[in-house]
Amino acid sequence: MNVEIERINIGLSKGKLRMSEEGIATQLLQESIGKNVLVKLKGRRSVRGKIKGFDKQMNIVITDATEIIEQQGNNNSEKKEQEQESQVGEALIRGDNVITIAVL
Repeated sequence: MNVEIERINIGLSKGKLRMSEEGIATQLLQESIGKNVLVKLKGRRSVRGKIKGFDKQMNIVITDATEIIEQQGNNNSEKKEQEQESQVGEALIRGDNVITIAVL
């Protein structure tokens, strides 16, 4: 984890951290407000939309949200993954369900 933290804090000397890991996550989320993101969730689900806000538990409010559910095909010769998308408008995502957040 320290390698990723050092990569994010490019201006700092190696090995010296000025922020906690929680502070870095908060800063990155703050910088992502209003931007399009893809939030990967537990249970083979994702949500795509714009971050409207978040709280200290990393619960996230997404606007213009589209839920993406990955479904595995039942083909014996090869496994194909299919996606089912549905518009949900505004969504509140509980922070402990989040695996990754990518800015698009």
